[in-house]
Amino acid sequence: MRERFQYEMASGFAELMLMVMESEFQQGKRDLDAMMRRLKDLSAYSLTHAEILDQSEGVELMALGMFFGMTGNSHLRNKNQGRLALLSGETIDYQGQAEVIVEEVTRRKKGGTSSDKDGVKNPLQPRLL
Repeated sequence: MRERFQYEMASGFAELMLMVMESEFQQGKRDLDAMMRRLKDLSAYSLTHAEILDQSEGVELMALGMFFGMTGNSHLRNKNQGRLALLSGETIDYQGQAEVIVEEVTRRKKGGTSSDKDGVKNPLQPRLL
């Protein structure tokens, strides 16, 4: 029961985050390549960290997946998978690095934020903290 509630909450927040991403993408404020590299990092992290749905990274992973059409929703899938063709070859070849996310989570749990890495803001995270 608790797991279902967590999933439903995460899914709802992911849909809201997707709407924000869509809006910012339409305004030219989002870099598709950076978003896909982030999705690959989050995916690599999620393979070994089952508690990802309990963290903001789980919501972000779900939203980014939907943004690129990785969803059971046929409307989103058909519309958003076209973005994959716009990615650079470098991004397609990029292998996700779980260590990037591990560092962010560790920093956040110590009291820092995952949205500032060496003073550089991560455009995908500020609304989740």
